[in-house]
Amino acid sequence: MARAFIAVPLPESIRANLLELDRSQQGIRWSSPERWHITIRFFEDAAMGQLEQLFFQIEAQEAVGSLGPRVSRLGEQILIVPVGGLSVLADQVRAATAPQGSNDQLPFVGHITLGRMKEAGSAELEGTAIEGVFRVDQLLLVESRIESGGHAHTVVGSQPLL
Repeated sequence: MARAFIAVPLPESIRANLLELDRSQQGIRWSSPERWHITIRFFEDAAMGQLEQLFFQIEAQEAVGSLGPRVSRLGEQILIVPVGGLSVLADQVRAATAPQGSNDQLPFVGHITLGRMKEAGSAELEGTAIEGVFRVDQLLLVESRIESGGHAHTVVGSQPLL
């Protein structure tokens, strides 16, 4: 069994927009920009062969993602950029991958994780205005392994959206 997720990759224009944010505050473990993505569905214990088959059978519609309006938090310690416009896509992916069910009954919250705060407190970046709109035309299937230096992500496949 493996950890895996289905994600939306970020266009370079959005990545460049995010790189303009001041990520210098100490006490935050900043996410590496090359790992930025939007997780559509996460699988804690996936049978990768079965998940790959389901992934390549997904028939989901293109969407338009929109950043913002402000940098915020998910929970007490995760600093994020909210991403709207992807709920229907997330529902389509969840329905198509239901046989790999992972008890993920929580509603989808589209976001890009900027970093994790080492302890709850204030984040200077929180509340900073951010905007951007982008077309979502593909999904990625990514296997995630926990290693000594953090998470290692391997793209297993990509799937165009209709």
